[in-house]
Amino acid sequence: MYQGFFLFTVLALLSLSSLSRGDWRPRKLTTCDLHPEIEELMIKDTKVWGDKGITEDLVRSLHDPCPPSEVRVHACVKSQRILIKNGTVYVTNLMPVNGFGAIELIGFLVELYEASQVFQLPDVEFSYWHDDNAPAESSRAGDGWSWPYPPHGLPPLLAWSKASQHGALLVPYSGAFRCPRDSFDSLLGSVQRISETPWDERLEIAFGRWNIFCAWYYRGPHIMQNGKPSPCPREHYNDLYYKRPDVLLTVALNRNLTNGQMAEPVSLSDQNKYKYIVSTDGWSISSKFDKYLLLGSLILKAEGLTYGFYYPAIKPFEHYVPIMHKHEDDIFEMIAWAKQFDAEAQKIAVNAQRFAMRNLNRHARLCYIFRLLTELSKQMRYEVSCDRRPVCVPLVEEIKFMSKHDATSTKCRYHEVLAQYGYDDPDGKPGFSGYEELRQKHEAMPLHILFGGRR
Repeated sequence: MYQGFFLFTVLALLSLSSLSRGDWRPRKLTTCDLHPEIEELMIKDTKVWGDKGITEDLVRSLHDPCPPSEVRVHACVKSQRILIKNGTVYVTNLMPVNGFGAIELIGFLVELYEASQVFQLPDVEFSYWHDDNAPAESSRAGDGWSWPYPPHGLPPLLAWSKASQHGALLVPYSGAFRCPRDSFDSLLGSVQRISETPWDERLEIAFGRWNIFCAWYYRGPHIMQNGKPSPCPREHYNDLYYKRPDVLLTVALNRNLTNGQMAEPVSLSDQNKYKYIVSTDGWSISSKFDKYLLLGSLILKAEGLTYGFYYPAIKPFEHYVPIMHKHEDDIFEMIAWAKQFDAEAQKIAVNAQRFAMRNLNRHARLCYIFRLLTELSKQMRYEVSCDRRPVCVPLVEEIKFMSKHDATSTKCRYHEVLAQYGYDDPDGKPGFSGYEELRQKHEAMPLHILFGGRR
């Protein structure tokens, strides 16, 4: 009898042990390494608060409601507030269903959640800006900042692109890195196939394909070496194509090619057949530039005034060739140089691909987010707590909501993180049991006034 009971007990314990192993998760990391120049910019930017640090009144300037007269002000409509406590990420405001944008905010939230599962994130509070440019309100104004809300200091803002006058902290453009079908992460998985197109077999044509719209710094603030403001690159290179179709294929989408056909989109994974790729900024930094680095072709990059989190680590004539630098037509000089020094051009292309694979892969991006938030947390001068905020929803619940709601369900690859971390995350509710409550709250939010007055 006792032997039977003993055997039953052992089997029960083994069964429980097996179940517990099914819930096993690796220990969260507390350290990782970054490229020195990426790290240098990150540390420099997080020190702008000086000895005073980030006080709660600065953070409250992000949370206090905007007056009705200022609903069009950027600071009122393009900010996702985020709080991290004991390793759990929370959103502290809810977006209206038209406020998530395309992939800019969604991708960052998914990447931030994954970072919280891989790394031990510190207690910190900040806001993520998902417009194309860092807010103009975050620019320096004399000895202070132009933030329009009391106490008029710089709140902790994260953005994926900025110019040097902005105080926002840079993070990866996570949406472009991970969400679309032609994302950086997807393209990274095709590098072997891409590399099978030999350099000598690539067409000696400079290829570019884009919609024609331009950043604020063209036709004015961006000055070339000849002292003149640079024109809109996408428009200018489109026009140059008709003059030199023997070396350029830089025609905009839905414009006519010289053979009479209309220019259509070309998959990024097919653009490596061209030896030279032309990269131009749109409203801000190009979301394709990161992907171009993977193609193994020489990148001809139009100069601009905004930059991404890793830009300080890439160098002209080491990772790319600058154009619209000396004058508006210097692209022809750079193509001639590349043809004359073909081996050097190939070396630059190889350097670019190596840099991207080593420093922009997903783990490297998660490491960057962890390190940035760690540095930012050192500036906090108050106790971060959900008790101080009227809304505090675990990010895992927000991601489950986005993965199901009609407005967001097709925007990103949510299952990659939900299947691995989210569906059994102890910080979340069972399954989708919290979805209906979140849906009602999101749909009750007043719609944002979007570009052109659209809702």
